[in-house]
Amino acid sequence: MINDTNMTVKDNGKAKEYQAIRRKLTLVHLALTPGLLAVMLLSGFHLVLRDLTAAVAGGNEWMRVAVYFSLFSVYFLVFDLPLSFYSGFRLEHRFGLSNQTLGAWVSDFLKRSFLSFALSLALIELLYFILRAAPGTWWLWAWAGYAFVSYILGKIFPVVIVPLFYKYGKLDDETLAQKVKALAARFGMPVGNVYSLNLSKTTRKANAAFMGIGRTKRVVLSDTLISNFTHAEIETVVAHELGHFTARDVWRLLGFGLAVSLAAFYAGFLGMNAWAGTLGIASVSDVAGLPLLLLVFYAVALVMTPAQNAYSRRRERAADRFALRAGGDTSVFVSCMEKLGRVNLAEMDPPAWYEWFFYDHPALSKRIRMAEEFAASV
Repeated sequence: MINDTNMTVKDNGKAKEYQAIRRKLTLVHLALTPGLLAVMLLSGFHLVLRDLTAAVAGGNEWMRVAVYFSLFSVYFLVFDLPLSFYSGFRLEHRFGLSNQTLGAWVSDFLKRSFLSFALSLALIELLYFILRAAPGTWWLWAWAGYAFVSYILGKIFPVVIVPLFYKYGKLDDETLAQKVKALAARFGMPVGNVYSLNLSKTTRKANAAFMGIGRTKRVVLSDTLISNFTHAEIETVVAHELGHFTARDVWRLLGFGLAVSLAAFYAGFLGMNAWAGTLGIASVSDVAGLPLLLLVFYAVALVMTPAQNAYSRRRERAADRFALRAGGDTSVFVSCMEKLGRVNLAEMDPPAWYEWFFYDHPALSKRIRMAEEFAASV
């Protein structure tokens, strides 16, 4: 028992050290993006890139957007790459959370970067098409396009995006699969297959999720979860996800996100009208205005982050209560939360300000305390 206590104390100290570093990295990244955008705009670099783009692309508007966005992306990559390497590779290896070789990390980073660039370029091209076609009402049309793309991405994410990085497989443990299916059937969710995802390819962290929207919805358990958690604990994790399913939280959170994006697009419209001329941007469809638009979008998202995360934490608490009612064994829920904390090096009690601003789940200590209060009330 003494050894177990020492191990718990040691793991908690390791988690605190790991999370303290991650907090610093989060704050650096939080400042880096608006800082780089502000430097572009205040130094006139956004106009230099526009002139260079015009020399390369000529009068073709589509090509101008592509060239400008490519140069813009290289500018950000130069500053973001060291941060991504440290946070995604060095730090994870230092704390024993990553299984990736350097070559595998580079390969995944290149795939993510290319996929992100290609998708972002398509969206930016669409945005500038709308800006050229409807300069007075572009913000509303752009928001409608964003809503449609968000829905489509939610449907294709588990069947197109995830397989680019991980492999799905039918869950080999038939007993566990039947338990998960039976649990889902109790609450009206049809499940054809339960999938295992080889998350151990990159990390030792554990997770589970219901991925997709509509017909693409599926139960996915990471192999790290299957290896380290009991059947009862895994059922608790699945029950939590079922809580989200029965409450239609995917749609609730999507709706909240779309409300924030509507505010961001309208703020972008106001910002362009107010500051474009001062910054040398010729018109709303001038590609040199991209940094200004992104800065305004980022500012709105930043301001709304606490509210968005507060709403998410509220939904997570509701899903926890659902899992407790569905499972009935509070001790299993508590052991599951404690094990998730150890495996993922999560902090039991993060700083209150950090949880308020950045956490989309309640702190583990609060989830455990809620479970104990639930047990005392029944």
